[in-house]
Amino acid sequence: MSAPEPAIALGDVRKRFGRTEIIRGLNLEVRRGERHAVIGRYGAGKSTMFNLISGRLHPSAG
Repeated sequence: MSAPEPAIALGDVRKRFGRTEIIRGLNLEVRRGERHAVIGRYGAGKSTMFNLISGRLHPSAG
């Protein structure tokens, strides 16, 4: 039996604001039913990642 298709899949996603690169090559797969936690220090890009996933922001590449 093969693994289910990912519910969320990001491949080499990058996001810049001006000359500042915030997300540098994010790869992520989350399958239906899985739970993941995202942790990191202030300014690490967590909110930017969620805004990219939701479509609020558009990636610069990827």
